Amino acid sequence: MIRHDYFLALASGQQKIYEDLVPERGRIYIEDRFTKNLYPLAINKRLTLVYAIPQQVQDTGSTADKLAGILELPANEIEDKLNKEDDLYEPIKHRVTDDKVEEIKNLDLSGIRFQPEDWRYYPDGEFASHILGFVGYVEDEKRGRYGIEGYYNDLLAGKEGYLAMDKDAAGRLISMGDKSFAKAEDGTDLVLTVDRFIQFKVEQKIKEAVEKFGAQRGTVIIVNPHTGEVIALANFPNFNPNKYSEVEDAEVFSNSAVYSLYEPGSAFKPIIMTSALDLGLVSPNTVVEDSGSIKVDEFTIRNFDGGANGKVTMTQILEKSINIGMVQIAQKMGRERVYDYIDDFGFNELSGIDLDTETSSELEDYQLWSDADLATVSFGQGISVTPIQLVTATSAIANGGKLIQPHVVKKIVRSAGEEEVVASKETRQVISSSVAATTGAMMVSVVENGFGQPAKVPGYKIAGKTGTAQVPNKNGPGYDPSQKITSFIGFAPVEDPQFVMLVKLDNPGGDVWGASTAAPVFKEIAEEIFRYYQIPPSEEIKK
Repeated sequence: MIRHDYFLALASGQQKIYEDLVPERGRIYIEDRFTKNLYPLAINKRLTLVYAIPQQVQDTGSTADKLAGILELPANEIEDKLNKEDDLYEPIKHRVTDDKVEEIKNLDLSGIRFQPEDWRYYPDGEFASHILGFVGYVEDEKRGRYGIEGYYNDLLAGKEGYLAMDKDAAGRLISMGDKSFAKAEDGTDLVLTVDRFIQFKVEQKIKEAVEKFGAQRGTVIIVNPHTGEVIALANFPNFNPNKYSEVEDAEVFSNSAVYSLYEPGSAFKPIIMTSALDLGLVSPNTVVEDSGSIKVDEFTIRNFDGGANGKVTMTQILEKSINIGMVQIAQKMGRERVYDYIDDFGFNELSGIDLDTETSSELEDYQLWSDADLATVSFGQGISVTPIQLVTATSAIANGGKLIQPHVVKKIVRSAGEEEVVASKETRQVISSSVAATTGAMMVSVVENGFGQPAKVPGYKIAGKTGTAQVPNKNGPGYDPSQKITSFIGFAPVEDPQFVMLVKLDNPGGDVWGASTAAPVFKEIAEEIFRYYQIPPSEEIKK
């Protein structure tokens, strides 16, 4: 009843009609950094749909038995379809290979027909699966889901053709009758910003880390802070988009890098510190007293280790990840200014990354904040963000203060051959370039002298910050003492940052911290990038 002429034309089994009416889905590529060669990540395979015209089947039982052995389907299910005598078109099995088609053709079964089909194929299996997504069915419509496939579905899918022809009393097309016809328009090809080598290394390292620490899952995002180009993005566990229907837990499809909200903990401290610097309320050498605890409303807030550090500078607050110092900074700023900077850094909106199913939290109005809310936000608790939001905000510190929209597609290549290069998009200037440079230097001190030392790569100046965050209870107030998220975010080399990287592990086992889990992973990946990008060290490497 719906688009009957179109589907009946396809069901005629004529190869030419199929090619004229069904567009080829656009392909997805990665471009080699050095040779500029294109490597396919998503292409199309021509397979076959085996279908029946039940009215023309002479012996349904025998036909079903013969097809069952070849198609590996229950004979009774096939026979049920063949017995639908009023149906002119009954699909039996999709994605049938050429050898099986030939085997069926050799049987010369009445009423059994064949229709070519294009199916999405991912040559590298699980590689970049959360970037790509897959092509599946949504309410009987085949379309892209998640990732690139979902976000750019309309471009990739192209435009179907149309054929309407007169039919005789038996429902057969009359070649000499009236007809209207529009040829299909093939989909658009996409070339990604992702680097094949670095993506491979990232997937390898995050898998090893999740398994080593017994974490529930892990995420790594690497972005060029000057352009917003995503260099690599990976989660583990991942999936094989060729076998998406075999995945038992649909949560695996969700891209944690852009979808999962979490409280970032101490990895958020540079955002608040930078805001206070930009307001001129503090400098790196401003001193405050850390008594080890501070009373806010009815709560007593303490440092992560319960200790007191006495007089400390702003730089030392970041080095030693001192909560009490951060609370004092937030109190100097006040609710409205803390809110405004968090908003300016992009934590109240989508990052705009071109991947399907991105989510964002909404900041509660600052007028509704209690004193305790203001205090906990200063050290990254009581505020929910996505990993890509944190990477985008940290990129603004790395690039001189500009909030740049992250993106995964580098070039759009239309079916006629025209190329469109995707330009970088600057959202706004968040902080001054001088303040960004100051925060960068303070974050270098975190890696050189503070808890970020496990991320240090000899010869290179790396700016970074560890994070160990509590996880809110799912059913009620407070935090789950059995859950935590460890992370490390940083950029390098600080003189001219080539990448911003976040490593995040969800609930690693044991008494572990961001410094002991995520920071070493950051170091291993950073070493690979320095070698691959051929970035020379800026300092003498001591042996």
